[in-house]
Parts: sequence; structure tokens; C-alpha cells
Amino acid sequence: MLQVKHQLFTQKVMAFPPFLLVITLATLYTAGFSPATASRVESGGTFSIDLIHRDSIKSPFYDGSMTFSQRLVHALQRSFINAKRYKANGHLNGSTYQTRIMPDHGEFLVNLSFGNPSHNVMAIADTGSDLAWIQCKPCIKCYKHKGPLFDPKKSSTYRPIGCKSPTCMSIDTVDTSCSSTKTCEFYESYADGSFSNGSVSTETIGIGDRVLPDMVFGCGFSNDGVFRPTWGGIIGLGGGKVSLVSQILSFVPRRFSYCLIPFPLTNDLLNKSSKMTFGDIDFGPNVLSTPLVDNSQTTFYFVTLEAISVGNRRIKIHDNSNSSKPSPKGNMIVDSGTTLTMLPHRVYKNVEMAIKESLNLRTMKDPQKQLNLCYRGTKVKDMPKVIMHFEGADLELTRDNVFVTVSKHIICLAMGTTTDLPILGNLAQMNFKVGFDLEKKMVSFKPTDCEKL
Repeated sequence: MLQVKHQLFTQKVMAFPPFLLVITLATLYTAGFSPATASRVESGGTFSIDLIHRDSIKSPFYDGSMTFSQRLVHALQRSFINAKRYKANGHLNGSTYQTRIMPDHGEFLVNLSFGNPSHNVMAIADTGSDLAWIQCKPCIKCYKHKGPLFDPKKSSTYRPIGCKSPTCMSIDTVDTSCSSTKTCEFYESYADGSFSNGSVSTETIGIGDRVLPDMVFGCGFSNDGVFRPTWGGIIGLGGGKVSLVSQILSFVPRRFSYCLIPFPLTNDLLNKSSKMTFGDIDFGPNVLSTPLVDNSQTTFYFVTLEAISVGNRRIKIHDNSNSSKPSPKGNMIVDSGTTLTMLPHRVYKNVEMAIKESLNLRTMKDPQKQLNLCYRGTKVKDMPKVIMHFEGADLELTRDNVFVTVSKHIICLAMGTTTDLPILGNLAQMNFKVGFDLEKKMVSFKPTDCEKL
């Protein structure tokens, strides 16, 4: 699925919305458009795109030989790894940030096109990174890649950015420098040794039914590491100035939303897509809203979790350094790229115990040995009410938000523990419209059947 500044979206992780986006080049084809079309892009209105789950039949990651349980295990493993990318201190060496995870753990993908004539790319959508980069010709050092690479020399709309330009100097989520040709050069590195190095440039990008000119991205001419042949880079949907979300929102009102369908249990769901909408969003009545909390790590989307209720038991969130004090503002990240909801160890244990005592049922073992509290699904009929108490918003979760099916008969608590920043994962967000209003600095939730959108 939701790279962290990297703390928070790597802490993509996109969230969206806060997200970590890894770009996968599914198929590249030429479908040219006129530059005049790009010049006619108008402000205002809305447009939507499909969010394709990485385990969907529509995804290049789809492996028909894998069972549902195997797909789920991999998703859960990615959750535990993703949680480690959200550190309390995301800056290294001043303004340079080094991501802390392998770059292939996003959950949702989007279709984009670059250049004129255009090349289609498929990118993993995650609200945890900012600067997008794709693998470009000529490659000084490139990992093996299926299909043709993007060739900036063949695009009439490609422009490298000067190293003294305000755009280059404002990028603070990756390392930038001045090349021998006085253009802006970026270097993005990952804890597993993967990296991308190239030119910060502008290009026309097609997304949904919009063609957007002069979008900032990185053209990577030297890339290596743990990258799959089916994808060609990373695209950020975080809150930083050069993220795709921030740039899109210069053309439409500064609001976006998504609605995530349930984890693909059936072939029917494997064929469906979630939706992401940019611009004016109308949730109608019965909306719950909580403030977005400002943080120096602008990539991520921070909210404040005050407590979690299980039945009549309210579990308060305290400051990790002093249990007598309430937790500080902005203590949780909303991340579409992480499957599980990750909680501090003490909070998780209290939630687990409260659910266990409320259900009073015989527990089962997770066949995949990933999750702790599991039951035979047919036995869990009377669920205790589980509410996440955010500042100003009491978000009541359904059984499908609280438990995840791990085998034909077994469901497990869809939560884990982290010693780093807590994360509201995508299972807890399923079948909610989740909206981010960057003008009013609010995140909103509304129960919705996302399959019907």
C-alpha cells in the first residue's frame, strides 16, 4: 500500500494522503498528446483516478500461483517493515533524509503518463514520499528493467531544472546538488543500499483525465538496488512541495480523498479498484473530522489519537516518556501504504486484552504466525464496539476494520506493535471515504461502501 520524511509517508509510504510510492512500469506505450492540450488545463473542478491494489489482477505484482493466505502474509510482513520507516527524527546530515526501508512495500498503484509523446507508467501509491523519480535513458547504471525506458531527449516537454532555481533549493526530502552543467541533481538512497541519482526536471504528466504541464520529477540516470524489473521508480503523494499531490493541488482545490475497497479476498474484488479524487470533495452529512497537525516533516499526514475504546473500556494514549501525561499532538500517521494499524506496545496489549475479555472465546493460532489474537471467524458474532478517539472525531470501526481473514476459517486482530510512530493502516480505513482538506487542515472520515463508487 499509505515514505516518511522520511518519517511519515516513507511514512509511505500516502499517504497518500500520506503514502510511499514506488513506480512500477507495467506497460509503456506511445499515445501522444498535443502540448496545446496541456496548456488548456484549467483550475478548479475534480478528477478521479483508480487505486489498484498491488495484489489485484490489474497489477504487475499479481501472482496467480499465490493463495490468498500467501498474499496476505506478504502484506502483513510489509506492514511490520513499513512501521520501521516512521522514525521520530527523519533528518540525517542536515536537510538530507535517508529512507529506512526497501522501496517496494507500497500497497496501491496508479496509472500515469510522462512526456510528449507520452509513456504510461504504473506507480505504487503511498503517502510517504515526495519527489517522484523514474528510470531514464541514457542509464549510466541501471537495474534490469522490462520494457523501454523513458527517453527525455525524445520528449518535447522535458526540461531540466537549474541548480540555483527556487524549486531545486526548496527540495528538502532528498539530497540535491549542482551538476557540472549547472542543473539540479538529486540523490535518493535507501537503507537496503538501493539508490537513484539523476536530474530534477519538469515534464508533462497525464493522470486521470487531466494533462498537467511542468510537473517536477526526478529523471534517474543511475539507479541500482532491490528494484523489480516490472517497475521503474518511485512517485510521492506526501505533503511536501514537490510531491505529486501538492503539484496537482495547484490546479484544483487543495483537497483530495480516497475510498479503499476491502482486501481482495475474492476474484471479484481482485478485479476492482479503489478510487482517489482530487479537488472539491463533498462528503455530505455524518462526517467525522479531525485536525491535521503541522509538523516539520511535511511529507506525512499527522493526526492526534487520544484513546481507543473497546466496549465500555477506554484505553488512553499517553506520552511514551511519561505515562501520566497525555500523548502529544500529531502522534499518529494516516498511511494508505501500510496494511495493519500499528500501535505502541502497551496500547496494543491493552486493546488486545480488552477484546479478548469481551469476546470470551477460545483463541486460535495464526497459521502464518504473523498476528497474535485470532479466532474461528464463525464464532465472532457479537463484536464489542471498537472506537478510535481522534481529536474531535470518534471513529467507530466495523468487524472488517478490526479483524482480517487469514485463512478460510480464521480471523485475526488487524493490529500490530511499533516502537516508532503509530500508523492508521489501510485495513482500518477500508470502506471509509477518507478526505484531506489541506486548506482547512482537516482529515475527514465517512462510512461508505467503496465498491459502489
